[in-house]
Amino acid sequence: MDQNGVKQYFERYGMRIEVKRETSICNPRLSDSYIYYLVEGIASLTSLTMDGEEKDFIYFPHDHLLGFAPALMRHYRKIRGEEHTLSGDDCLQEKIPFGIDTKTDCVFYRLDERTFEILLEEDSCFLSYIMEAVTCNYVTLVRKFHDTQEECASKRLYKWFLAFSSREGQYRAVPHGFTYAEIAKYLGMHPVTVSKLSSALKKAGIIKKEKGRILIIDEARLKALI
Repeated sequence: MDQNGVKQYFERYGMRIEVKRETSICNPRLSDSYIYYLVEGIASLTSLTMDGEEKDFIYFPHDHLLGFAPALMRHYRKIRGEEHTLSGDDCLQEKIPFGIDTKTDCVFYRLDERTFEILLEEDSCFLSYIMEAVTCNYVTLVRKFHDTQEECASKRLYKWFLAFSSREGQYRAVPHGFTYAEIAKYLGMHPVTVSKLSSALKKAGIIKKEKGRILIIDEARLKALI
């Protein structure tokens, strides 16, 4: 997707905001009627289990659209004249059981739902960006499920290191706050597995830990392992 193209809409019509780590946005309980473009940081699609446990389904790095699904569903429901609130297990029901949580300090551009709706109706280019974002998020979710079922643990971990690290000087660095336990939970592994695989990478001189952060010091070799 042309990230610069869609970002320009949010820069022009939205508001730049900074959000601290472990903050909920796009949460049905908060009546948050905004659409977000993530400029810096990592956020996640999150839900609470029946036992009250927080579950992360997808991590989003920077340059992603977030929180547009409820507004998009309301928009097309309105076009069809379905103003009433749907109930039961219908996927279009008003109370969607997912939200977005920030995993690091983040910077967003925030667009109000009314402006979002006007752009959908009046700007075909903007609409195409949103439809592409829907497709990309769907493919990401399916690929994550596929990788969990088909790929070996080491390959999934190495991909995670590359996807959610960012360039900081000479090396790529995983943000503060991502422990082996949290990475393991997201990837559907045991924390011991992540620890053992990471230890092997450290012995090989591919990664190292510095001040509690994971640094990728040989990106080429990590890519070769994948």
